[in-house]
Amino acid sequence: MTSANTSIELQLPIPLEHRSFPDHFPGAPLVPGALLLKWILALLADQQHLTIRYIKQVKFLAPVQPGDQVRLCLLAGKRSHQLGIDAYVGETLVLKGQFEGDAETASVATTGTSHD
Repeated sequence: MTSANTSIELQLPIPLEHRSFPDHFPGAPLVPGALLLKWILALLADQQHLTIRYIKQVKFLAPVQPGDQVRLCLLAGKRSHQLGIDAYVGETLVLKGQFEGDAETASVATTGTSHD
């Protein structure tokens, strides 16, 4: 991988309804962190054909609510199999993470295109 940073943006629309929302939390639903991660990993697999081997680090920085539009910014890491992910709702950073993928992760992350 070259020293130049390469990034990709993806959109993750959060549905208004999900069976976990009424219990998390009644009257003021939030997307559970584990569910948000599940949706992010599914989006990476579906749109970018990325297989994440494990999550090195993830921080949830702000709540995500039903109906939010999450913008994912993917950044290929210094090592070929690393992937940084920043997730935003509007201009608010809601999640920051470091993921490790398979050998194909770097090639997809460095040659991919933006998706809306």
